[in-house]
Amino acid sequence: MGIFDAQSKLFTLYDVEIAMRDKLIGGTPRDPKLIQGWLRSKMGLTDETEIRAMTRETLIGLGLDIPEDATYEDMVAASEKLAGEKQTTGFKQTTVLVGSKPTPALMLEGRQIKAMLKELVNILYAGEKWGKTLKGPKNFLAERVFPAENEIVLFQPDGKTPFSEPSGVEMMIGHVVGPTGPRSTLGYHEYVSKAVLRFTLKVAQDSIPQEAWPDLWVLGQENGLGATRSQGFGTFDVNKFEVKRQGDKVPTARKGTRAEAAAAAEAELVAAR
Repeated sequence: MGIFDAQSKLFTLYDVEIAMRDKLIGGTPRDPKLIQGWLRSKMGLTDETEIRAMTRETLIGLGLDIPEDATYEDMVAASEKLAGEKQTTGFKQTTVLVGSKPTPALMLEGRQIKAMLKELVNILYAGEKWGKTLKGPKNFLAERVFPAENEIVLFQPDGKTPFSEPSGVEMMIGHVVGPTGPRSTLGYHEYVSKAVLRFTLKVAQDSIPQEAWPDLWVLGQENGLGATRSQGFGTFDVNKFEVKRQGDKVPTARKGTRAEAAAAAEAELVAAR
């Protein structure tokens, strides 16, 4: 916590709880080669030293003990011990207290919640302009909405007991087209069943239009969270979305909304009569 946090009312805090309807699929690859490709594509990393460091950090998050001076070959050998199948993707791990006992727990990263919200706002409101600076809604949200937790624990359906290991592994067959033509791929994905997730959203100046939240979450429920959403995995229900602490509030003007478009069309009809 910074020295000014207690003095500022910049953020409104929302308590959120979602319950997965069925399987939540882990999307963190276990093979270092896959991890490096994943870091390049998903996080935009290009520096080789940074990619190597993040590969090590990801493997540690998957439960491996990787020395700081480990070579790339060391990381490959360690990952092969972790999973017999290199194409396996899974969940990172953290540790939580259950009573007074440190307990391993599977988790999602807070950035995955933010990525979901950015995708949803872009689906529903692309083409609009929000706020005084008239930014696109995706960038507007990215600059103002932050998950408070970096690590979001996956709880079992009782909402109290963390998942310490996956519920199972889903085998999936994919089809890709490469230089040699079409081919099939085989992958294994860890999943947890009917997980419950609780987290806090920090919203600067409570600036996301209140009328947008219901549609964002209703679309999110069907669009899903996690990996392989195109296969129907990751759908959920929102059990809670409540203000935990109200901060300063600045209403957000919107341009290019459906209401504005309808009003403009009506004005054109009136002018043409």
